[in-house]
Amino acid sequence: MLELDKKEMIIRYSAIGFVLGVVLTIIEYGLLLHARETPFSFRLIAQLHGDFPILYLLDFLAIPSLLFGLFVASWRYKQLDTLSERIRQETDKNEEIKRFTHALIAGDLNSSVELTLTEQTLSDTLNKLKDSLIRNREMERQRRLDERQRNWISEGLAEFGDILRKHSLEMETMTNAVISGLVKYLEANQGAVFLAREAEGEKYLEMVACHAYDRKKFPDKRVAWGDGLIGAAAVERQGYYTDKIRDGYLTITSGLGKANPSYLLIEPLVWNDQVFGIIEMASFNRMEDYQIQFVQRVAENIATTINTMESNLRTEQLLRETRAQADQLVIQEEQVRHNMEALKLAQEKGAKQAEIFISFTNTVNHTLMRAEYNTDGNLLYANTRFLKKLGYSGNREVEGKHISMFINEKDRTWFNSLWVKLSKGGRHFEGYMKHETKMGQDLWTMATYTGVRSDDGSVEKILFLAIDSTEQKKQSLDYESQIEAIDRLNAKAIFTPDGKLQLSNTLFGSSLNYTDMELAQMNVFDFFGTAEQERFNEIWENVIRGEAFQGQLKMQSKFEEELWFRATFLSVDDMYGEVEKVIFLANEISKEKEMELASRKQHEKLIRKEEELRLATLDLKKKLEDTNLLRKQEIVKFEKEVKQYIHVLEELPYSVITINNLGFVLFFNRHAEKRWKMKQKEVIGNRVEKLFPSENSSDIIAGFIDPSKSKTTGIFKEQELQLPGRPPKSGTIMVISTDLVDELLYSLIILQ
Repeated sequence: MLELDKKEMIIRYSAIGFVLGVVLTIIEYGLLLHARETPFSFRLIAQLHGDFPILYLLDFLAIPSLLFGLFVASWRYKQLDTLSERIRQETDKNEEIKRFTHALIAGDLNSSVELTLTEQTLSDTLNKLKDSLIRNREMERQRRLDERQRNWISEGLAEFGDILRKHSLEMETMTNAVISGLVKYLEANQGAVFLAREAEGEKYLEMVACHAYDRKKFPDKRVAWGDGLIGAAAVERQGYYTDKIRDGYLTITSGLGKANPSYLLIEPLVWNDQVFGIIEMASFNRMEDYQIQFVQRVAENIATTINTMESNLRTEQLLRETRAQADQLVIQEEQVRHNMEALKLAQEKGAKQAEIFISFTNTVNHTLMRAEYNTDGNLLYANTRFLKKLGYSGNREVEGKHISMFINEKDRTWFNSLWVKLSKGGRHFEGYMKHETKMGQDLWTMATYTGVRSDDGSVEKILFLAIDSTEQKKQSLDYESQIEAIDRLNAKAIFTPDGKLQLSNTLFGSSLNYTDMELAQMNVFDFFGTAEQERFNEIWENVIRGEAFQGQLKMQSKFEEELWFRATFLSVDDMYGEVEKVIFLANEISKEKEMELASRKQHEKLIRKEEELRLATLDLKKKLEDTNLLRKQEIVKFEKEVKQYIHVLEELPYSVITINNLGFVLFFNRHAEKRWKMKQKEVIGNRVEKLFPSENSSDIIAGFIDPSKSKTTGIFKEQELQLPGRPPKSGTIMVISTDLVDELLYSLIILQ
């Protein structure tokens, strides 16, 4: 077909060339005849050929035109052939891309596309698209796998949470249910639970439950603390998972025989750094990481449950001890009455101290403890009040020391975290703070730690302000111990959210005249008469919603006696934020009901005193703010005056050097620069000893450069002045002191 097109093109273009040549010949002859103004005749044409032989060439003009038509046809054919080839290549490329994209749409990610070298970029792009789809598919598969694993862990934790709650009253039942459930849930082959025991000062691990092939085994194993893999896990408080198990260590038995397990998992039951036991599981199948993490979380829940159960056992023991102390109840009540009287006296004393504290604000600027630290915690400055309260005689004992020397070793962990936040620009600290004096005694203060920022916003130093509150804090701690002693005398009971009684102490049962067996079948609503039911139902609903109740309740004893209690109901949430139990604490006040009016008046009086104390505290805070504002204004005014003073000193024709009481140079005028041949920036902020030799014959200079020596002020003529690297020279020296309240400045003026 392509050859046929070529022939047709040659014939067409050749014919066009030939006809074009003939037409041009005729036109030329016509123009020639027209120029000679003669009519056409063959004789005339022959005569013209004789006159102009070159016309013979014109007669053959059709032949070059024919050849030119052949040349144009050949050139045109080559152009069309090249275009046809390019169209075919483009078609093949499009078909290849279409095939590749259809394969990707169909989900075939194993296909690839190969194009020519000129289209290599497009080929690489399509292959990268395929690789991206493969990665996305793999990420989606991994995401679904992770989601299934998380769901598996969540369902397992919920299931074992139910098991632990259901069997939280019996240790053996709980451990058997847990190990049986773990073996089945993990599709393992064998498992055991070991609990920590101690006898005659020796700790060991005792197997209390085991499970294998859906059949319980009788626990009969005991492991010394630190012995073997189980004992080592208990000592190190870390789990252990391995596939290298020596023969004979553990055997899995079935109806088909015995065999060593392929994988072994040992996980300690740890809560608050205390080891309660060990879980050991063996399997022929490998355990994945998420399964091991699940066992770790279950082990933590088991340890928490065991801790709660042991706490309940200890509580029962304490209850038995309380029953033995029932004979001393009357004496203890008398002690409580004396304690209440002492509390009243202490409150009156506190009110008097508050009045003293209010009058004390007039001199607060001179009595506050004050210190400044750099961000590393090193002391930069401390006032006399600070040094006196902490038992130090002067700045030399504490200057440059770390703040940890004032903090008790037991408090350093939480204080270090507080300091890190302050040094990084965190919120200021305000509250009670305990320091340690030089003699190791506790010093309680109402303290404030505030970061002082530089111009760029970074923390430059930490400012400490405090008021000594040691006596008030000791009194507060004494009150807390008294309240704890009073709590031990309360009737106590624990109820489920639906009101069923779970646990109660002896005082609760004896107050209401019920035996332990009778109480085991009772509900919280059984202790209230018909008249009190409606009010108590409302109280109970609020408690279940998380609102604590505290007040007086009228309850009914076994013999339908009306008893008054000062009661508290508190709800306790479980790990899911749901109410797990309700705690009831109460004191019988039936006899005290008659004294309620007098107590109420006393209580109202105490409330007024507290309000007065609160208002006095607010007033003190306002005065402190006013004092700080006044101090800032004075500082601004002082800085303005200092600038004027500095300008005058800069122009004096005498050398002037100003230092603080620690010996650091604060001012160095231009005349001093010329005398010492040193710039201000080289001197200011450094020790004044830098300007004088270590051995100086002048007592005035020696006293001026030594912070520990007293400075003698006045005018002294012909004092010997010696500079580093220069011979001694006499001159008139003047020392002037300036008292800035917070610190003392000294200026040395060399008149000659």
